[in-house]
Amino acid sequence: LSLQEGATVTQRYTEAERRYLAIKEEVKGRARALDEAVSQSAQFHDKMDPLLETLEAAVQRLRQPPPVAAEVEKIREQLAEHRAQGLELDKLLPSFSALCCRGEELISRAAHDDPAAQGETPRCVFLASLSEERESKLNDVLDLAGKFWADVAALLSTLRDSQDIVRELEDPGVDPSLIKQQIEAAEAIKAETDGLREELEFVRTLGADLIFACGETEKPEVKKTIDEVRKLERKYYFPHVILTNQKLFGCDLN
Repeated sequence: LSLQEGATVTQRYTEAERRYLAIKEEVKGRARALDEAVSQSAQFHDKMDPLLETLEAAVQRLRQPPPVAAEVEKIREQLAEHRAQGLELDKLLPSFSALCCRGEELISRAAHDDPAAQGETPRCVFLASLSEERESKLNDVLDLAGKFWADVAALLSTLRDSQDIVRELEDPGVDPSLIKQQIEAAEAIKAETDGLREELEFVRTLGADLIFACGETEKPEVKKTIDEVRKLERKYYFPHVILTNQKLFGCDLN
């Protein structure tokens, strides 16, 4: 080769060697980046997977919660248990948030159409929504149960007291002024007894709402209580009316 041809060959060889070395370094750099990505991904999943399992278990528990009780104290216990579980989950949120941020970094480095990059969807918002829904329902049923059982107790007490008062009414006297006082007292008792009808209907309505809201295992107890109220109504209310009318109109004021 002439000197000129030799110089051209040397130049091409040098250029090819430079390109080869550049490609080699780029391949080494990508290999290092892949190794680092694999290591970071493994570390991420080692921490995230157990956390996701815990969150998924919480989601399933909220999707299929225990039946809501019908008694006030039992509902309060369910609320306390639910809130305690919520506090335990709240302790995990800082770690979950940090891992989500780390996951977003990994996603930003992956291809947009990479299915693996879409595998970590934050579930905190959904979990919080389920938790709030459960607590709201428990509070609503607690309020309803409180009204129902309190009204039942008050109504039964009033029915029994009314019966005792009616039975204690004195028979009509002979003094017109005394008879008028007796009639006024009996009329007041009758008016109070008649007012119990509305209370009875209200209690029945509350009971029907509670039966609808509580769990299947709790419904029989509420139904039993409503039936007892109905029996006491038949036992106390109608005899009250008959007896009071007898004592009201069983005498002659003239």
